[in-house]
Amino acid sequence: MDTSIQLKYGNSNVAVTLPSTNLLGIFEPSALPPLTNMVEDLHQSMMHPLSRPPLDEIVKPNEKIVILIDDHTRGTPTALILPEVIQVLHQANVPDHNITIMITHGTHRLCSEDEVKQKVGEEIYQQYTIVQHRCDDEENQVYLGITQRGTPVWINRIVVEADKRIGIGHIGPSPYAGYSGGLKLIVPGVASLDTINANHSMVPVGFRKAGAVDIPTRQDIDEAAAMVGIDFLIDVVLDREDRAIKFFTGDPNVVYQQGVALAKQVFEVALPQPVDIAITSAYPYDLDLYQGVRAVEYADSVVKEGGSILLIAALPEGWGDEEFHQLMKDRTKTPQHFLRDINRRNGKVTFNVLGYNLARIKQEKNLFIFTQGIPASELEEAGFNCTDNLQQGIEKLLEKHGANSQVAVFPIGSASVSKIQSLLP
Repeated sequence: MDTSIQLKYGNSNVAVTLPSTNLLGIFEPSALPPLTNMVEDLHQSMMHPLSRPPLDEIVKPNEKIVILIDDHTRGTPTALILPEVIQVLHQANVPDHNITIMITHGTHRLCSEDEVKQKVGEEIYQQYTIVQHRCDDEENQVYLGITQRGTPVWINRIVVEADKRIGIGHIGPSPYAGYSGGLKLIVPGVASLDTINANHSMVPVGFRKAGAVDIPTRQDIDEAAAMVGIDFLIDVVLDREDRAIKFFTGDPNVVYQQGVALAKQVFEVALPQPVDIAITSAYPYDLDLYQGVRAVEYADSVVKEGGSILLIAALPEGWGDEEFHQLMKDRTKTPQHFLRDINRRNGKVTFNVLGYNLARIKQEKNLFIFTQGIPASELEEAGFNCTDNLQQGIEKLLEKHGANSQVAVFPIGSASVSKIQSLLP
């Protein structure tokens, strides 16, 4: 008997069929009920924040306010949240010309004008000053100090010189920091490239510790970002369809702690045993391969040595960055080469970190990919085995690993923090 499965592929689905005897299970984030009235829930949360007074008691008339928001790669309902925040600022007699909205890109590319409009909403786009952070704009960064782990901290001048900072983000899986959200809007969000590189050089310490927030990278983020801080944070936990489940507002540390506890209930999935094959969709981070390979990193945690990972990804923006593409095509680089490059800051650390993680995985497992977003010749240069017929590719994997091979399927792989049940605390 066969089982038919639908997997996310960009804005549509692809169907695959697996023998039921080989299918260990279909593993997805938990389907907690989304909010039925987001505006009301947000309003109530802002009226009763965690460990902080309400926002209208924090800001003062005529103060310079910067509102930090995440970028086009994240599903935060920013266009819904911003009007509620600005309404409170108006009640506190903050004039519009004192309000700056900053998109916190970290090392991501800048948004197009259409992406900015979609992110903030047409009315706010027309009425307010919107700035996109550039991590390489050294002239507009302020040095604040150095963390205990040696990260020099440069932050966007507008953020540092604001009287108050308000953050709007979401808490979800992050392969480098355990979970996004909290002070990540500051670091890497509005930090310099040098700060981001120093911080991300610690990521290899957290390799194969998916979902952990007690790792050096995350701890360093919080220490560095606290040098400037966020006065009032709004974080939302989204479900697997990017619908809001719950808002957390107030003190950034308390917001993050409580938000992560809920996010773990949503995104962490437990398997009873390791598998031979993982079939995983890069959705919802399937815009480009740089983001999409997080699905490979999460699946890696539950695949046996010698096993196979098949990534299914639309990748409409291809590699995401040509520097990342050139780095990945060098088949001579071992994990140790990537570590040296990370240490020497030879190229972007974020790319070398991902190169290190993938090199570690490729040493032990086989990587396959199904996509129309990148030519097969380029992917094969980077060590991926390509299949242009998904069903036939799966059948070949079953032949490769034998009649008794076990398969786990992750229809929303980039948001499925996968772990083996017996290894959970």
